[in-house]
Amino acid sequence: MSKINNRSNAKVPKLTSDAQKSGTLNVRNKSDVQKIIDRPDESNRSFSAQLRESILGSIEQDVNYLRIGFVAFCSVSFKSLKKRLRLATRSENLINYFRRVLRIEYQTEPKIVYHKELITCTVNDQVIISDIADDVDQLFHQNPASLSEQYSVEDYYMLIRAILRGLYLGCGFLANPQERYHLEFNIPKRSTSLWYGLFLSELNLEPGRTVHQGSEVLYLKEGELIADFLRYVGADQYLIKFEEVRVEKDMRNHVNRIVNCDNANAQRLANSVARQIYNINFLIEKKGLASLPDDLREAAELRLKYPDYSLRELGEQATPPLGKSGINHRLSKLDKLADELRQNKG
Repeated sequence: MSKINNRSNAKVPKLTSDAQKSGTLNVRNKSDVQKIIDRPDESNRSFSAQLRESILGSIEQDVNYLRIGFVAFCSVSFKSLKKRLRLATRSENLINYFRRVLRIEYQTEPKIVYHKELITCTVNDQVIISDIADDVDQLFHQNPASLSEQYSVEDYYMLIRAILRGLYLGCGFLANPQERYHLEFNIPKRSTSLWYGLFLSELNLEPGRTVHQGSEVLYLKEGELIADFLRYVGADQYLIKFEEVRVEKDMRNHVNRIVNCDNANAQRLANSVARQIYNINFLIEKKGLASLPDDLREAAELRLKYPDYSLRELGEQATPPLGKSGINHRLSKLDKLADELRQNKG
């Protein structure tokens, strides 16, 4: 089975002079461009959108396996690769990526139109669409389990990075980790989702699977798996952010568990002390402390004198000092005597 092609050596076709002047293709007017370019700052973007833009920026710097990443992107972005390809998005960087790969790898210029809220990028050339469809078929004819055997270690990880980047750009969503751990891929076709499910599993990113509004959804909900995904796609900046959130949340959860445990222990201690004092007072009322054996009388007096002490602290006040089990044994005997006395009185 042949390897997947990574790049063609074809020259990039030149832009027309009008396009060179404007820096875009098929722009309606300057005001339309301004509406698209005036994006909200990064703080107003979702965590998922910020990651997408980061990946697009990384691709600009790294042209290796450009074609494969694009094929992965197309495989989950379009339900059909037959009549025409039309990409609609608010991300100008995504449009530039789509156009750039088409120019470099397929030697064609898409039609780009700026609308009020969206940018559309359309390919109508049936030969180009057929070439893209053939590339997608070639990708899916590869067995995810055997890809590592066809490449060197370095090239294999470059391949993984390209495919995962294309997958995320095409259909990925990452929730804000401050709120929850959730990474999903909303894939339009079941056969496509099955291949990507196997591919993720080979990377030890075992996804969950569900169906939503007719689409197959693969998802990861474990923080460690999502962090591994960010490592694979080379999103180092967002991996650091994600790990910082994980550490903060884990620490907060750990503190909450300790506090909850301490609260539960304190409540158990309070309940035990209340029961012990109630039983001791009952014995005093009915029999008097003098009727008790010396060891039990001492334990009763200590508990009445130190109601806030734990068993360890209470045992240290005995003469000679007792351990937790020793003082607890004596207090349990007092409880038993009180219960027996109540039964006999009844």
